Amino acid sequence: MPDNLSSDEQVMVEKAPSVSFPETSYGIVKRLETIEAWTAAVAKRLGKTSLSILDYGCGTGDHVTYPLACRGHCVLGVDMHEQSVHEAQRRYRLPNLVFRTGHLESLIQEGLSFDLIICSEVLEHLHRPQDCLSIMRQLLKSKGALIITTPNGYGSYEMFCRLQRGLTKIGVDQIARRVVHAWRRVRARSIEEATPVLTGQMGFLNFESGHVQFFRVRRLMHLFDAGGFRVTERRARTFLCGPYIDVVLRLPPFRQALYRFNNRLADLLPFAWSADWMFLLEPGEKSAV
Repeated sequence: MPDNLSSDEQVMVEKAPSVSFPETSYGIVKRLETIEAWTAAVAKRLGKTSLSILDYGCGTGDHVTYPLACRGHCVLGVDMHEQSVHEAQRRYRLPNLVFRTGHLESLIQEGLSFDLIICSEVLEHLHRPQDCLSIMRQLLKSKGALIITTPNGYGSYEMFCRLQRGLTKIGVDQIARRVVHAWRRVRARSIEEATPVLTGQMGFLNFESGHVQFFRVRRLMHLFDAGGFRVTERRARTFLCGPYIDVVLRLPPFRQALYRFNNRLADLLPFAWSADWMFLLEPGEKSAV
């Protein structure tokens, strides 16, 4: 990935369409706004207008990768899921944006390094998240930064997922889904309203990859420290999200106000109560643990 663009390429980036998508119960707008603010702070600290960025676990690139490229940064989106990467390549084409499949180890072998690495909603899918952090530490430039987002393993999202699994076993979840889908078809005024999940930007297509890690704050702090990072900023993302609650919050016509209130609650309530966490990390002394 080039650190700087030619003048012609810079003009092309500046003409890229602005990114706009609605907020959801999962706080995707709040996440992007936080990542953009932290990215701007890193750029200011490094004295650069354009950063070299790796988005590991980029999915289809909708909600983080492409928006950052539209800001003029040189972004490499990497994901192990081929279908998601192919979709990202089809949707988004900018001279400063590349999508590919691959392992982090292959990036080291290629001699790549980055000012900023983003790893959003990835660690919870890994059996050995500490290995991922160690490799990202090697890929990061000495004064770079790492942004991690991950669910609270004991927050509302995981709680509602456990409830859904239990109700699925006895057949209640399937019945509830049929009722909700039928109700939506009756009240829908357009195809988009009838099938909001299928017509909107998804952000990922890898629906089969489940969570194998259920983090508490203390364990995350230990992992970051052992991986050679220190937390410089942290922020809660949303208070309530997950199966069933996302349907409830989406029902009223003032859903966007509800989503903003839900996001605000996460900022006001204790950090450990939120459904999802965001961290800005910088390289530090690696723990001997």
